Amino acid sequence: TEGMASEFDQEREDPGTSDVSGDAAATKLFMTIKSMSRVAYARNLRLRDEDIIVAIDGVLNDDDIISFNARFDQLLENQEKLLLTICRNEVIYDVLVEDKLGVELGFADSEASAIAQKLFAQHHIGLKDQYQNYEALRDVHRHVVLYNTAYSAIATVAPPIWLLQHRAWEPLAAVIAAYATSAVVSWWTFVATALLLAIYFHRIQFRIIRSYSLFTEHFFWHVCAARTSTEAQLVCRQLDPKCHFDFSHVGPPTSTTPNQEPA
Repeated sequence: TEGMASEFDQEREDPGTSDVSGDAAATKLFMTIKSMSRVAYARNLRLRDEDIIVAIDGVLNDDDIISFNARFDQLLENQEKLLLTICRNEVIYDVLVEDKLGVELGFADSEASAIAQKLFAQHHIGLKDQYQNYEALRDVHRHVVLYNTAYSAIATVAPPIWLLQHRAWEPLAAVIAAYATSAVVSWWTFVATALLLAIYFHRIQFRIIRSYSLFTEHFFWHVCAARTSTEAQLVCRQLDPKCHFDFSHVGPPTSTTPNQEPA
């Protein structure tokens, strides 16, 4: 194992031969995902094979594989999150990680590493506490449902308003019907119903939106960390230039955008 680790370190220090960056000899060789198990946490984050891990908490990742895995051991002990910066198909984005990825790691070649390093130089990262993971679900027409996975007090205090914000019409109708039916029976039945619904929404929240999106044939597509929904929409648009949203902060897809396959 020590021999393999030394071999990996030597591979990372070996200068690249590509001219992509102009000074390939100084290019770092970043870690990349080679493969992952079927139950890997990385799958929950919608990471893929050949994704490049460019940075950790805003700092270029120069760890070897052993040191990188040790970070996650410490992460679990301290119950903290790491902000990973990922490069995929010349698109760079962030994702918050709170568990071991469960993947087999290798190193990208010098050309891919040079491109990733160049993209990272143009990528702005704020304070880690400002980020939340967003989940994106997409249908066959490339319509995207995007939601913040952070806790929302509105969902607990006023479930109908929260459902209205997310355009979850069938669950909204069911909640209103529950309120109305219980109010007809008695006032204390209404109070008990409202309390039970508040507890229910407090515990599962975004899972309701995920389940409803699956019901409307939107399938789990992407996860990214962002400070605002605008940033999250921008990442989705970069990955799939033809994707569109109900409340778009990045405008509609342009007619001149190539009709490429969605990522």
